[in-house]
Amino acid sequence: MNVFILPSWYPSSANPLSGIFIKEQTEAVAAFAPMVCQSVSTWGHQSGHLSIRTPMQTVRALTWRLVTSGSEHFDCGKRIHEFYSPTLSWSPELPFGGVRCLIKANRKNLVDAIRHLGVINIIHAHVGYPGGVIARQLSQEFNIPYVLTEHMGPFPMPFLMSAGKPIAELQDAFQHAAAVVAVSPFLAEKIRGFQLADPTVVPNMVDESEFFPGKSCSEKFVFFSLCMLTDGKGIDDLLRAIAHWQPDPNRYEFRIAGDGPMAATYKVLAMRLGISDRICWIGAVRRKDVPELFRQCHVFVLPSHFETFGLVYSEAIASGKPLIATRCGGPESIVNDINGTLVDVGDTVALSLAMQAMAAEYTRYDPVAIRGDFMARFSRAKVVRQLVNIYKRVVGEI
Repeated sequence: MNVFILPSWYPSSANPLSGIFIKEQTEAVAAFAPMVCQSVSTWGHQSGHLSIRTPMQTVRALTWRLVTSGSEHFDCGKRIHEFYSPTLSWSPELPFGGVRCLIKANRKNLVDAIRHLGVINIIHAHVGYPGGVIARQLSQEFNIPYVLTEHMGPFPMPFLMSAGKPIAELQDAFQHAAAVVAVSPFLAEKIRGFQLADPTVVPNMVDESEFFPGKSCSEKFVFFSLCMLTDGKGIDDLLRAIAHWQPDPNRYEFRIAGDGPMAATYKVLAMRLGISDRICWIGAVRRKDVPELFRQCHVFVLPSHFETFGLVYSEAIASGKPLIATRCGGPESIVNDINGTLVDVGDTVALSLAMQAMAAEYTRYDPVAIRGDFMARFSRAKVVRQLVNIYKRVVGEI
């Protein structure tokens, strides 16, 4: 079975973590489903995006395009091929923008995939816009059914709404898909609410061979957070919750990993709250270093304001670590009595009390049980089986 993967987001040298869960799913399918050969369509993604709001991004994108060579085919081994046609993209609000400037590159990648691999049985688009809209167009042209997996949060993003409904292009992409997948029950309900489809829930996966339990070497009790330092991840709520608690700096440490536009603001807030001596700002981290950061903590905490799934929460339980999250969408389908606790978004007092309670009752959380719960619900083998069954239904094998 040949599957053409059309990812709206995908890692690149400039953005190595963008859409990493899509790449990791592709690698998991290769590992656990030998009957599937995958071709990934790439075009530079964010590297080639022009933005009138950030002129420097436009300069970088134009420079990237000038120095980037033409289309390429990479045989990545293990039945994964990447087809690369670099192209610029820009806002749909501008002439010839949005999906229109990406169709040509993806059409060329599909033609190249057919030339190298023969018949393509399924197109699998990740994220309704632009991937799903592109898949709808290519499906019509080449008479190939497509599967659409939605990851978008919030869904739909504001620029994809018109008169209280998703734009026509997005509606069309959902309604003509042979199968629609949502990465969490929360997101599935959002999609149903707009009467776009009745999705099957298939969660994002974590590589359990990389994320596994380990004991912290720290003499202090370590709370760990990992995210882009942006408004919506709740790091300001975390800092205020720590200030409400005022834990002993000789006994507790809060390690915050990640970078982003709010990094400097949060560091100033920590100083103003008088808790800088309890915070370790790790900064940007390489993907390969993340599993060890989980192993070296006691508890993972991220009071995010919105998550469609929340991959880091799944990584925490794969590592056997209890977690504290918020009722913000995705975490409700991950957190349970075995692995952690939930608090309301923005409730810093409840968050403070939850951290204190978890530190006091830490031994009641069994890392073996937490890991077992992860394996039963989110392991690569489990998720790949669900995905392959969808592929088989689409092509009429079951």
